[in-house]
Amino acid sequence: MNEPWISNIWLVGGILGSIMGFLGALFGSLGGLVNKGKAKKLVLGYGIFGIILSFIILVIGVVAYLFGQPGVWWCFGFPGILGAVVFTPIFFGFRYEYRKAELRKSMSEDLTFSRNKEDKEISDE
Repeated sequence: MNEPWISNIWLVGGILGSIMGFLGALFGSLGGLVNKGKAKKLVLGYGIFGIILSFIILVIGVVAYLFGQPGVWWCFGFPGILGAVVFTPIFFGFRYEYRKAELRKSMSEDLTFSRNKEDKEISDE
């Protein structure tokens, strides 16, 4: 049987799980800014960071599984899968909502500018 790469596997798994849980909760909290169309670069950048981090942790878990590491693959694989499943769909949902917010904003500006132009023409007559 192979010796584990890490001496205290479950502590590392707990720490990774806690970090991924915290990052996921923070990502969900940032969702309050999405409907308003604010902090787009921050929210989407944070989502990309979470997705990349999740997949890196998942790849480490897969490599550990392929090398037959007892328990190491689980403490990396589970937080990696969980993070990928949480961050990826929420990221695409947030991106969709930002597009809708931008559309609402441009429609509002179009209505405002056209209304002001019509009002100006009427007042000139």
